[in-house]
Amino acid sequence: MTSDEDLRRTRDRLSKAIADAVQEAGAAGDNASAWRQASWLADELARGVSATSRLRTLIARRWQAAENLSVRQLSQRLGLSPGRTGDMLASRGSAREPEQPPVVAAIVTSPLGVLVTHRIDGVPPWGFVAGKVEPGESAADAAVREVKEETGLDIAVGRELGRRVHPDTGRTMIYVTAEPVHGTDAEIGDPAELDEIRWLPFGDVDDLMPGVYEPVRAYLDREPRRRAVKPR
Repeated sequence: MTSDEDLRRTRDRLSKAIADAVQEAGAAGDNASAWRQASWLADELARGVSATSRLRTLIARRWQAAENLSVRQLSQRLGLSPGRTGDMLASRGSAREPEQPPVVAAIVTSPLGVLVTHRIDGVPPWGFVAGKVEPGESAADAAVREVKEETGLDIAVGRELGRRVHPDTGRTMIYVTAEPVHGTDAEIGDPAELDEIRWLPFGDVDDLMPGVYEPVRAYLDREPRRRAVKPR
């Protein structure tokens, strides 16, 4: 059986590992490398928080059932308010099944516009290049991989624009900026999934893709000014 002292040692090692990882990411001389390391660390910490939250809920439910405790009695054992304890016990899915991995959407821009793809199944018809983040992969690395697989383009990932739970799919979405590094000639990498790839002019986004996530919409609104695109 694991003792409290064993758990303290594990906790201390984990705390030191996190501190070391943060320091190493911050000290990286190359900004692209520093961003990838920081993104990976943030994603791993988020997964750790999610896993430990589910574990705490499972233990609380087990404790309540074993001793036939009321919510108030359990809250006193846990050192939480009755309201917070009740919310934790009522949370759906906390102890049933693991969360789905997040999906990263690459907002790839160039002087030609923003890179979009048309899906054969029409779900959605047009969208940004996106795909799930694989285990052990950062959001930035997943974006690089997905864009390469779907369009053949090599990209450099910039910053994260935001995260949300998608209103239609219920999946966590991570939106990152990116730019092509070796030209803008894209080709369909998966003809079973996509039938068109297009550089969409920034001014046409709302017509083709209404309801774009607001932080992405705001970013695309700024792009023409940042790039000083000249009218043709």
